[in-house]
Amino acid sequence: MSEKFKRAVLFSGGGTRLMIYLGMFAALEELDMKPDILIASCGGAFAAAVINAFPDNISRKEYLKSEEYFRFVSGTVLTNHKKLSQIGLFSLKKLFDKRNASCIEDVFNRYLVEMPQDLSEVFPSLKNTRFSQEIPTVIIGSEMLFVPKETGLKRNDRKLYRKVILTDFKTAEKINPEQIIITSENLLNSAIEKLSLIKTDISLLESVRISVSDMFYVEPVFLHGKYFAGGAIDLIPIELAQHLAKEIIIEKKQPYSPVEEALVRAVLGFSGNKRLSEIEKFPVNFKINTTNVKQDLKGHYLKKSITWRKFEMVFSFPETYKQFTEDMEMQWQYGFDQTLKSVGGQSPNFQF
Repeated sequence: MSEKFKRAVLFSGGGTRLMIYLGMFAALEELDMKPDILIASCGGAFAAAVINAFPDNISRKEYLKSEEYFRFVSGTVLTNHKKLSQIGLFSLKKLFDKRNASCIEDVFNRYLVEMPQDLSEVFPSLKNTRFSQEIPTVIIGSEMLFVPKETGLKRNDRKLYRKVILTDFKTAEKINPEQIIITSENLLNSAIEKLSLIKTDISLLESVRISVSDMFYVEPVFLHGKYFAGGAIDLIPIELAQHLAKEIIIEKKQPYSPVEEALVRAVLGFSGNKRLSEIEKFPVNFKINTTNVKQDLKGHYLKKSITWRKFEMVFSFPETYKQFTEDMEMQWQYGFDQTLKSVGGQSPNFQF
């Protein structure tokens, strides 16, 4: 393995946190702490793609305030599983089932949000974006080790998922899968294979589509004859970060909600909150605190709620393009300010 990168930053998920991550990245540059490598999972993967696609913080921010991105957000379509008789009842059952992935869950057909398999259809500006040597990037996804016809079968201790590390060939040469095995009992007894797979033959935008395919939220990806699911398999890949970089910057996140915890347990066979506790014990250089993001950005951040009249789940999105751009600006500034507070120890009024 060649020499480590100096500094890694981890963007660890949340499809509506993209602009927050861009604010974080801009603040790190302002502090003369620009990361040498990005490690991203779930929604953080999209932020990493935007950073790769555009040359500076101004153009990155402008893209996430663009009409192209607004059309994607405002055009979000929920499936019939938004009905409480569907995802609501299913989640309730899993709350009371404490077994670790006792069966093979049907994540192929049970999901909330419609998303095209090919993201270039909705993000033409990102179509030709490649993994960049200027900002080496690693994206986390998972390979599904079963096929649709096996859903519903008992697992019987079978491993159902394998972590996939998606990157370019040069960065891949620095990664030894044997040295990033997660050794906690929480993961060893899960439905996840011990050894990760490195893939360099998947494009950046395809990698993003894989990583955002969270179970029960977005449909898995069928690519190169295999099925892939999201980065929730390792939301904060701290072992990989330590393996690749001398200095690590992570996000201090909220704990999993009871429902989120139950769904991770049902599909992947481990406790998400135990995993967060394990990560807390790892030495890192800086933690950017976003634990109060929903309160701090209330009214300017995606909210999930229930419409009792229709007995279904709804997502709240900005009603106008003007409101959308204002919300995105506030999210960017929040990420910027929280980074200055957590890393720089202060919050001067820098703006782009």
